[in-house]
Amino acid sequence: MYAFRKLAAHLLTVATLLAASSMAQAQTIDEVIVTNGARAVPATVVVPEGTGPFPAVVMNHGHGGGRQEGGGFEKLAKALADAGIMSIRMDFPGTGDSKEPFTEGYLSNMISDSNASLAYLLANYPADKARLGILGYSMGGRIALTIAATGDNPYKAIGLLAPSANPGKSLLLFFAGSEAEYERLYAEASSDKGYADYTTQYGQKQQLGKRWFDEMLASSPMETIAVYKGPMLIVHGDKDTVIKQDEVNMLAAAYPDAKMVTVPEADHGYGFYSDQPEVTKLVQDSFASFFADTLK
Repeated sequence: MYAFRKLAAHLLTVATLLAASSMAQAQTIDEVIVTNGARAVPATVVVPEGTGPFPAVVMNHGHGGGRQEGGGFEKLAKALADAGIMSIRMDFPGTGDSKEPFTEGYLSNMISDSNASLAYLLANYPADKARLGILGYSMGGRIALTIAATGDNPYKAIGLLAPSANPGKSLLLFFAGSEAEYERLYAEASSDKGYADYTTQYGQKQQLGKRWFDEMLASSPMETIAVYKGPMLIVHGDKDTVIKQDEVNMLAAAYPDAKMVTVPEADHGYGFYSDQPEVTKLVQDSFASFFADTLK
């Protein structure tokens, strides 16, 4: 009889744990359109199990990446939902399901779309406006840093994956590969044509408008980030050659309270575009844990 009771208690415990695990992983995924002036911004909202209000994170993708980022942002949003955190992620102009031309994807437009997505989330979902976080990957990190540096930003925590934070001219020279090529691209964008034809190192063909160049040139997130006073997490791969370690170190020096996580064997794709489950898991767990701690 004792053995039976012990077995029954064990089975009940296992069933309870499985039910709890199932509940933790339950989520609602809504594909929505955020209206921002004349732009229709495709976005995805992921809502955790429960009634809320929930802490919420706005996710900003990288240059040309789109809101799915090869499936990486979908997995990251799920990790946040498993931690009880709502999220919204959007396609910036010219990416993913956006109907806008890539020439509209300059910094101020992307910032505006990110802010409009937050406003949409607060107006339509049980998001707790006192527990908001922002996440940015690569160019999305530049967007998140710029938003966080505004005095009236609503965010309590900022998570950065390989953030683009170096001075604008350095960024543009990296894109172009040389001063001469930068000058050629800028002259092409400044012509009556209105944009420069550009091919990324990943083979993406893009049209970069003059305003894209001008706004990137003027941006320097490290000079203004001290305005932000909350917690910051910087996650960076030890094999990332796009956002180099010295750039991350400069950002950490500009914001000494930042927490750093180094991801072994991670290049700039962070497993989003390759089969590296250990890399993606560390990225997901790092941000889910960070936002769960800072937005509790």
